[in-house]
Amino acid sequence: MSKSTRVTDPNAKGGSAFIWAIVAVVVVAAVVIGYIVMSGQGKKTEHLADRANIDVAFESDFSDSAVTIAAASPAADAPEVDLYEDYSCPYCSTLAQNTDEQMQEAVEAGELIVNIRTLNFLDRGNIDGHSTRAAAAALAVAEAGETDVFWNFRTVLMEDQEDIYNKWSNDDFADAAQALGASDGVVETIRSGEFISDANTLAAANADKLEAETGSVSSPRVVQDGKDVEVEDINQWLDAVLGA
Repeated sequence: MSKSTRVTDPNAKGGSAFIWAIVAVVVVAAVVIGYIVMSGQGKKTEHLADRANIDVAFESDFSDSAVTIAAASPAADAPEVDLYEDYSCPYCSTLAQNTDEQMQEAVEAGELIVNIRTLNFLDRGNIDGHSTRAAAAALAVAEAGETDVFWNFRTVLMEDQEDIYNKWSNDDFADAAQALGASDGVVETIRSGEFISDANTLAAANADKLEAETGSVSSPRVVQDGKDVEVEDINQWLDAVLGA
């Protein structure tokens, strides 16, 4: 007698076991994927823990939409400038790498006062763009008065701009700040994205100020007494301002 062929009821005990086996596989896969994602997340910034921090001997103050860096007792005749920059601007990155060391020396010597004014016009109105999120992270550090961390964090944002542009999430900015020594409160503020709206407002105020004084918005710009510092090459702005 030939054997009969029948369709197995998927609701039968054997079918349930099969379904639970599939569920178990899916859960394990999700855990593995989550681990890989989290591991990759950390690897974006873990190298910063071994980065040599820059020691600073100036003070910082966050007010009037700017982070002002100055010596504790600058010279009475120390020139004051507004440095406009956008964290998505490659020219700003180049300028920072070429002149930050000289600028730091002049500020620490009490010979110069710099108001660092962040812009975000390169986000083209996208409040979740790289410029705004980077500015929000830097703003959180600056508002907390963590001067050393701010300077080193800004250095990373500028020097590594090509590698991180549009690739970092709020978690990455937070992890970077943590690796550079930011306090736990600041790290969590960055991670939450709490200052993104404030950063957008700040950048807009700086853009309005720049346009009102010079008639246009672009970066990088160095403005003194309401006028662009006149140099053929902006990398020479310090020599022009300091009279070198």
